[in-house]
Amino acid sequence: MKIENIKAKYGSIKFFRTKEASFNIETILPKKRLPKVYLKRNKAILMILEGTLNTPKGKLKKDDVVTIKPRQRFWMENNSNKKAKFLAIDIPPIREKDIVWVK
Repeated sequence: MKIENIKAKYGSIKFFRTKEASFNIETILPKKRLPKVYLKRNKAILMILEGTLNTPKGKLKKDDVVTIKPRQRFWMENNSNKKAKFLAIDIPPIREKDIVWVK
């Protein structure tokens, strides 16, 4: 299984996929925000691994887990002075065409 390392304006992503799901660990730098997004067909399960993040579902801290339904708009923001990390599991595996960036 190949793990992709992706740089982003807000931090970094480690990504891999199986037949059943895709997995990514994202690092959000201090004072950065992920763009608003929704997934056309995927359910996402998010687990906070490190730090605290503000989201539409409230403030999430280490070990919190939330489920995001398909087409549910979502974003995350790190207002702290420390990096934050989360694990995202997307079911079925995410494809680039499944992601919709909201302006």
